[in-house]
Amino acid sequence: MTASLKLFVDFDGTITRGDVGNMFFRAFGGDACDSLVRRFRAGEISARECFLGEAESMGRVAPDALEQFVAGQEIDPSFPSLVAFCRERGVDILIVSDGLDFYIRRILAANGCAGVPFVANRASLVRPGADGCAGIELAFPHPDAVCERCACCKRNIMLNGSVDGDILAYVGEGFSDRCPVRYADIVFAKDVLQTYCQNENITYYPYISFDDVVSRLRLLLDRGRLRPRARAAAERRAAFRHES
Repeated sequence: MTASLKLFVDFDGTITRGDVGNMFFRAFGGDACDSLVRRFRAGEISARECFLGEAESMGRVAPDALEQFVAGQEIDPSFPSLVAFCRERGVDILIVSDGLDFYIRRILAANGCAGVPFVANRASLVRPGADGCAGIELAFPHPDAVCERCACCKRNIMLNGSVDGDILAYVGEGFSDRCPVRYADIVFAKDVLQTYCQNENITYYPYISFDDVVSRLRLLLDRGRLRPRARAAAERRAAFRHES
């Protein structure tokens, strides 16, 4: 079977310049959100509990203020080049995020990438009042039955979206990327994810922008060097055995 390359890309801090999710809650929820994040990182609460607490801290917000906040977020200008490369070479690309669809959809559309598929947690404006302000309601359609490290399980999304023979590539930089890189054959890492890969002896390619990712993937494709990573393949088999 000819291997099919599937590319999974983190959103916050990878496609965007900053961690939009953290800034989103911090901008409208204040210091209470910082406290919740610290408790989550310390393992005191789950990712879902953290998100729900942050949404509650935001209270009722003006939709115009949310739209203005999202409009001010920037992406890595090289991301559209990665999208174009994937379309040209027939590479399936999927954004996997433990953030919110509310801002992901708007940021992609604002940067000419509205057609790029993504999976994330859901956020809706509910119960608008006479002043136009509304509450934030969250939904988590992609959890893991056991692990609470992330509200949107990137690992499950990767495994459910691939078959034997596929080569899985992952691009990330942060906390929620530590689990999925264990199951990826090709890893692109920077910042804290790079440190994690070094500590866990996970082979990776460092990158600064998506131009680096495109250059490496083009080289691997042109030279026919798409190969499964032994440890990643073993992790995938173990995960499937556990679920069966």
